[in-house]
Amino acid sequence: MADNVMRKITDNLLKVYNYAFLEDTTYGFYKPNEAMYVGVRMTAKQYNCPKCGRAFTVDIRNDNDGILYFSKERIGEQKQVYERLGLDFPADWELMEKPYTYQLIGYCADCARRELGDSEDVGQRINNLCHELYLQDMLVSDKARQYMTDAVQHWLDGIHEAEELTRFDLANPEVLQELIWIMVLSDTEACEQALQDYRDALQPVLYELGTLLEKATPAWKAYTARSSSLPESMSDGEYHEYTLAFPADDTVGQDFYFKKSVEKARAEMFIRQPRINSIQDLLADAGFQEKWLDMVMDKANELTR
Repeated sequence: MADNVMRKITDNLLKVYNYAFLEDTTYGFYKPNEAMYVGVRMTAKQYNCPKCGRAFTVDIRNDNDGILYFSKERIGEQKQVYERLGLDFPADWELMEKPYTYQLIGYCADCARRELGDSEDVGQRINNLCHELYLQDMLVSDKARQYMTDAVQHWLDGIHEAEELTRFDLANPEVLQELIWIMVLSDTEACEQALQDYRDALQPVLYELGTLLEKATPAWKAYTARSSSLPESMSDGEYHEYTLAFPADDTVGQDFYFKKSVEKARAEMFIRQPRINSIQDLLADAGFQEKWLDMVMDKANELTR
């Protein structure tokens, strides 16, 4: 089995989900015009839940000498958020000179579950179900990666003589990779169960979505989840290297819910995307993991000491 897939199913689903529910802007290729943008020394984002009052801070990566460009519309929005939170908005000269914290107001996952989880509003229910669909899509591939690693470990645990490994040309990456794939493919029971669980979870979600979309309007406003680990453009019109705020690499993502417009056509596009429907799809999507090579070599070194 090939270790690389031209386009992984879950990569495509993630891209389409973001297009349908998160991103409205287009990509640009030029440095923002100073007449339309404001340079800001942004160092953090703070998420504020209006229900429980808790705040969660994420550090922002220091790219482009620490300066990000905000559209003037986004600066206006930030002034309103600062006012709502009872904070003093920095003076114009401070934006490029002093560390700036980007403020957001949105439900945390716990409050969203309580406030929005049982909503009878059609648009909100569609958003909730599409997010559940997206989570199931990602979860099955995550499970497969872990189960495949467990299969490699189980195989290695059963090896007690060095010759069982050294009889293969372990110095040849292609031989070693093929050997590992053979062992993974001989122990797929856990992956097959994960696939069945995934199918069982999807069936009622897809059925309800089909029913709701028949009576949905062409567009609606509802709360949708966005992970704090995702980059976000500071421009309402476009995104590029000068406007994208990237969370620090060690950020642990948490979902926060913000109200936004969603188009029915985009939601339907996400729902219609090809999904994992066979064990071959699942194993290919999870893919070969480089750490398996290290696991085998560590075992060979342990037995030949």
